[in-house]
Amino acid sequence: MKHLVICLMLVAGCAVGPESAEDTQQSATQYVDIADFGSIDQGAWFDARDKLNAEFAALGQPYTPLSVFCSVSSKLGSVKDCAWTFASSQAAVDANTAAIAFDVPTFQCHFHPKTTAKNLVTLLESSSDALHEPLPGMTSSIYDSLAACFADPIGATSIDVATSATPTYVDASAYYATAANQAKWTAAYAELKSGFDNVCGDTFCSSDYSDLWSMQLACAITKSTGNVKGCTWAFAGSFATVATSGELEITSQSWQCPLAVKGTISQMIAALTSTTDTNDGVHRVLPGGAIAYDSIAGCLP
Repeated sequence: MKHLVICLMLVAGCAVGPESAEDTQQSATQYVDIADFGSIDQGAWFDARDKLNAEFAALGQPYTPLSVFCSVSSKLGSVKDCAWTFASSQAAVDANTAAIAFDVPTFQCHFHPKTTAKNLVTLLESSSDALHEPLPGMTSSIYDSLAACFADPIGATSIDVATSATPTYVDASAYYATAANQAKWTAAYAELKSGFDNVCGDTFCSSDYSDLWSMQLACAITKSTGNVKGCTWAFAGSFATVATSGELEITSQSWQCPLAVKGTISQMIAALTSTTDTNDGVHRVLPGGAIAYDSIAGCLP
């Protein structure tokens, strides 16, 4: 009987073969976020993630890259799942009521390279075109996998506002007729966005949503006078948790934050683009005395 038991044990052991314990005992494998995997340079991972975001942003497509996440096995660092989150934004002003309507859908784009955390980081960092770099175990690049994802927006809403050939209210981006004045409005929003980016890391981006992005500023302007009837600032962000199975569970969200403004669009532009105010855009005093930071502080997580 002893010989039989020993034989069965040997056969059972031989059945495992050369595969790793992670492959043969999937239910026992633990998974972690790649950012928490101690066997890689965390700074290198964040650099690779930012590189992908920058390469995509340079394409000029109507999607804003938020963040890239990957889950890996806790011992060997084998990649289980990766996801890249995006958002897009559209806004419109009701010509009769000045109501501002937003559509800010998000996108969760999964891809599954067959490699390790260390090799993935090295490949993305060293590539001259990480976005289009073929990854191990994938039949296409990360970029090639995005089209299906963009066809499946999450949280999309229809924009239903009244239009008119002679509107009472228009969006700030359409208020000015000349390119020079339109550029001034663009510059004003750029100052506001830059100010947010500068403070987010120590404030709003220290929450679960570490990748909050300014998406769009829409302001309803009285066509006849240039008075600001109302402004709404849209944001989007995402975060990931790793399920027991190793799959990434993504939470993505958008916010529409009203700004307190009482004055004209020209006064708003002057305040945000002032060359004498040393505060960043998000802390500059808007017409009426309010500060944009204070408005969004009660809106964002």
